[in-house]
Amino acid sequence: MSCRKIELDYRKDPELFNETAKCWAKAIGHTKKTQARNFYEKILELEKSIREGDFAEVYPFIKMLNSKVAYGVSRKVVSREFQEMMTQCLDQITNDEAGRKRFENFKLFFEAVLGFFKGGN
Repeated sequence: MSCRKIELDYRKDPELFNETAKCWAKAIGHTKKTQARNFYEKILELEKSIREGDFAEVYPFIKMLNSKVAYGVSRKVVSREFQEMMTQCLDQITNDEAGRKRFENFKLFFEAVLGFFKGGN
């Protein structure tokens, strides 16, 4: 399945939280529901840490999600499509104010994907 490239700016992609999220939710269908939910919970924890502290201190842990996704792929509990979705999003998050805003949009996008996600196993 081929979905449009994720642009974590809803002004550039007004369908980010709707059609784009719906497409990616279908694409990641072989990911276990519990794993997708676990990643969302981790994103919420990171968001809380950002609110309570400094974005620059949390930034390395945002990027660490890439390794957690890779581990999930190796265990066959998340799909390669899930990894592609996460990589596209995480690559856009930079250690500055623009990156902080993209992280917020990433969280909202992930929330929308979960809303549309029917899940695999």
